[in-house]
Amino acid sequence: MKPFLLFLTALLISPFAPVRAVDYPAARLAQGHLSAAYCSASPEQRPKQIVAIYREIIPVAAPPGSYTTVAFAGGYVGLTGNKTAAGGDTINFSIWGQDAAEVEAADKKFGTVKTRQFTHEGTGWAGRLAYPWKTGTRYQVFVHVKHEHAQTIYTAWFGEAAKNEWLLAGRIRKAGTHDLGKAGGFLEHAGKKDAQVPRCTGYGTSWVHDGQRWQFCTKAEASVKDPGNARFHQRDEVVFIEIGLGLKSDNGSKLSYSMKPPSAAAPSLPESVSVLPVIGN
Repeated sequence: MKPFLLFLTALLISPFAPVRAVDYPAARLAQGHLSAAYCSASPEQRPKQIVAIYREIIPVAAPPGSYTTVAFAGGYVGLTGNKTAAGGDTINFSIWGQDAAEVEAADKKFGTVKTRQFTHEGTGWAGRLAYPWKTGTRYQVFVHVKHEHAQTIYTAWFGEAAKNEWLLAGRIRKAGTHDLGKAGGFLEHAGKKDAQVPRCTGYGTSWVHDGQRWQFCTKAEASVKDPGNARFHQRDEVVFIEIGLGLKSDNGSKLSYSMKPPSAAAPSLPESVSVLPVIGN
């Protein structure tokens, strides 16, 4: 038998070597990164579309290199600029899409931050609101979409919940008609330093709008990629997610919590939500 045929026969009759799965949390940790933690919210019955979300968020521990957000399909609102553990100075409003562009700039009450197209995590537009946020304070985030001329305009508002404060974080236009998909959120370690320092975010009251009405989110789901170095719990109607070396989860990698409805029938907002046909009706 010719050498090539011998080689081919050996390949066919020999068992394939098992492919080893990549342990992504361990790989990230080896590079100095902690894996992210997540918290989403939803009503009893998930709407077929979500055109607006309202979420309350508390940056509990946010040392430099922390990034905490309220997220949705196609983008997020994130608290950043934290050069010390006391807080930061910027609210990011990011929408993915090569054609994403700013329609209206953020409020200038606390100054201005240059907006730009980003390319480091896909391509999109980064709107920015100058805002002196502090750890331990509860904030409110309101995002909604409006459809016009086969395009979607994403709008984000941010402010302190106790004051019912609302500052425009920007409006961004993108081709096509899109909805927000979910009321999500994540906490991540954005750098490679101080993985041993705990980072923690709390998620409170959440609402979603299906194009016709607001629905309270009766469930909050916390999840982590690395339960050996991340954990979560609920206290006083707030779900806390936390990441840090050795912060082992007692609840595995995922758990759903029930949320008690507030007395208010709907959140108090700075502008109305566009009424859209309900998908499937």
